[in-house]
Amino acid sequence: MTPFETAQLWRQANGYIGRGGVAVLFNGEVQSWVNTLRNPEHWQPGCIAVDEEGHTWTAIAGNERDGALMWLANDEL
Repeated sequence: MTPFETAQLWRQANGYIGRGGVAVLFNGEVQSWVNTLRNPEHWQPGCIAVDEEGHTWTAIAGNERDGALMWLANDEL
């Protein structure tokens, strides 16, 4: 299952369809939803954020303890 499919199933199950924002996944499981993509230091490197249109970003650099350094877009926006 793709990150987008996983995020969509989670959005449907939890009432987040049409609310915008991003679902954040780690190791293929949704960890949380946030209304806007921000604060990479709150997420471990390797987390993937997915919006409702299917755009994705990956949290990169940093470490598990201090969080990621930045969100890197996986798609051309």
